[in-house]
Amino acid sequence: MSENIFFNPGDSIASDFDFENAYVAAQIYHHKAAKPVLIAQEKDGKPYFIFDEAAAIAEEHAKAKEFSVVKRLK
Repeated sequence: MSENIFFNPGDSIASDFDFENAYVAAQIYHHKAAKPVLIAQEKDGKPYFIFDEAAAIAEEHAKAKEFSVVKRLK
């Protein structure tokens, strides 16, 4: 999956340097909120960020950074 998106890191639900921990956090949020969740990373070696997909896209603004989608939970 090579999809680039622009999000404000301050809008993330959680972040972690370990993908497995980030994935667990994303699964928990996804289960509770029943909304699409994205796990994204700015670039290799940087932490993974978890975003509520709809909320993050709606909040996109000038402070946004480019991230690559690593995993999408629908």
